[in-house]
Amino acid sequence: MERLVGCPSNGVAAMNANSLVPKRRHSPRGRLLGLAIVCVLTIGVVSLRGHGYVSPYAITLDGNIGEWTSDFAVRDQAILSNSSPAPADWYTHDYGLQSYGPKSPQLFSSSSAANPLAVVEMQFDRGGPVFNSSIHARPVDVSANVWSRQRLLHAASQLIGTHYQHLHIPTFDPTRVTGSTFDWSPVSGNEYLQTTQDLRSDNPGTVLNPYKAHYNSPHAGIDCTDFSAYLYNLALGIQMHSGTANQVLTNSWGDPTALVLDSSGATMTPVFYQGPNYGTGTVNASGSLDSVISQLQPGDLLYMHGRGVIAHVVVWLGEYGTLADGSPSPVPLVISSHDNTPAIFDTTEIDAITGLPLDGLIDEHLPPPGVHILPFTPDTWFYGNFSLAMHVVPEPSTEILFLLGAFLAAGAAMHHRIRVEKD
Repeated sequence: MERLVGCPSNGVAAMNANSLVPKRRHSPRGRLLGLAIVCVLTIGVVSLRGHGYVSPYAITLDGNIGEWTSDFAVRDQAILSNSSPAPADWYTHDYGLQSYGPKSPQLFSSSSAANPLAVVEMQFDRGGPVFNSSIHARPVDVSANVWSRQRLLHAASQLIGTHYQHLHIPTFDPTRVTGSTFDWSPVSGNEYLQTTQDLRSDNPGTVLNPYKAHYNSPHAGIDCTDFSAYLYNLALGIQMHSGTANQVLTNSWGDPTALVLDSSGATMTPVFYQGPNYGTGTVNASGSLDSVISQLQPGDLLYMHGRGVIAHVVVWLGEYGTLADGSPSPVPLVISSHDNTPAIFDTTEIDAITGLPLDGLIDEHLPPPGVHILPFTPDTWFYGNFSLAMHVVPEPSTEILFLLGAFLAAGAAMHHRIRVEKD
């Protein structure tokens, strides 16, 4: 672990320079679209200062991801500068009861919103629109799918180590509110934590909370749905609600629905993948999500239920979720801001009865509450309580891929004919 990379002051993502090794990390679809990846960048090896936690996982992206996301600093500043209230009033504004602090604005690359009424509706838990917020141009030799997903996951990697707090903007510090009141929502303050198995058996918490003293107080941070909304806003200018109660809803037919806007302010139609327990609240059995998992793409949002309602969201890492050295992970990985209720350990060696790590090293395997990479395996609450996934980044259509394939084939044939004629 040689140097820190783009993290906020409370984040501690680190990059191992030895991970910059020649690799190819693209699917046949990416190859068809002409993506040639010659090196990777591993981000997310985490050591929390003062707590000793080191993650065994990382997010491994293309080596030129820094160039692809060179607009992030300007876009992030636009989010801060256009928050509601403005930064100058962050710590004197009267937030009232049950506030999550300043609201994050909606960044649009267009000069106006294609659906202005939807933009207004979004302001229930989001700030106002900011137009002409440009997005870095995609390289012509990189597919839109790969470019979009890696931008999303790079944005996620920037927040690794950020505390879990019920806040919209991760740099807002509620302890600095002086000229008014701020109704801080307590988090991570349980004396004992439940394991996934404790929760399934309705047993009281059995794990002494090692982070209560430090985290059971106001801090800068972000919660799970604000984290997902923040990523899509920063990386792609895609807007969605930032609360668990309204990021995904159920319509009168019992089907999931969501208000999602693209970077022009036009309404998008996300694709949903429902788990076998959608609408029932039952626990998913091992192997029951194989069909859903086979359809997931990096950056997709996965929702967990708790007591019959959506209670948490995580981001699917797919092929970009790796071990800390950049090698493939043997298990699926997700990233989210989680408050350790229940405790999710970073090891897959879990006792089936207690839900505790088999080696007994609880502190080593339990991340502090906040943004971290964790397994999505049957012994975790994430898997057992998975309800549905939301797919927002559009896939290239079959017709486009067919036409592109035909174009490449025609080009190859023309090249062959020219060579024959020259010979």
